[in-house]
Amino acid sequence: MAIHIAPLMEIVASGDLPDLEMAGGLIFTSAAGVDAFATQSGRRDLPAWCVGARTAAAAAAIGLTAQSADGDADALVALLRQAAPRGQLMHLCGTHQRGDVAARLAAAGLEAQAYPIYDQRAIAPDAGFATALAHPGPVIAPLFSPRSAALFVQAAGDAAPVIPVALSAAVRDALPPMLAARAHVAAQTDAPAMIRAVAAVISLHSAT
Repeated sequence: MAIHIAPLMEIVASGDLPDLEMAGGLIFTSAAGVDAFATQSGRRDLPAWCVGARTAAAAAAIGLTAQSADGDADALVALLRQAAPRGQLMHLCGTHQRGDVAARLAAAGLEAQAYPIYDQRAIAPDAGFATALAHPGPVIAPLFSPRSAALFVQAAGDAAPVIPVALSAAVRDALPPMLAARAHVAAQTDAPAMIRAVAAVISLHSAT
């Protein structure tokens, strides 16, 4: 078995932080958002509402009091609607985002707004990408976001001879029908679940 890491995007700063004086809390839907915030602000007194455990751990690591929704955008919206924190909720997000978290919170009566502070810029795959696709055995492609799924298809083609492992149904649904039909979806939207899903696919194809 060979493993090849081929990034299809890079995280780059794309905007300044909003004025935090009126903020009642920060919303993060990725660790990249936490990193972008940390490079631009020394404030650590605001609560951080995070989509999952990895993002919450990143927020806690820089000194924020973080709470995880342990799920996806829907779980995060539900958590915030139930908690109903006061003050403006600032979703520090990427240029490419899904879930409409801030808009859905605003529609529910909370003061929330999205502020893109980083971009997920597409990059060309390296030379090893094509070599990995040409591997004679099963080729497994873990995909963590709808954008990474779309970029993978752009680089590999919609008939790529791979078995996708998707972090969520939304990631799977970003694939063309041929790939989506043979995709495996992780049981939860976190890295440990992805590892288990990839291991299960490896075990399945090793036994055949």
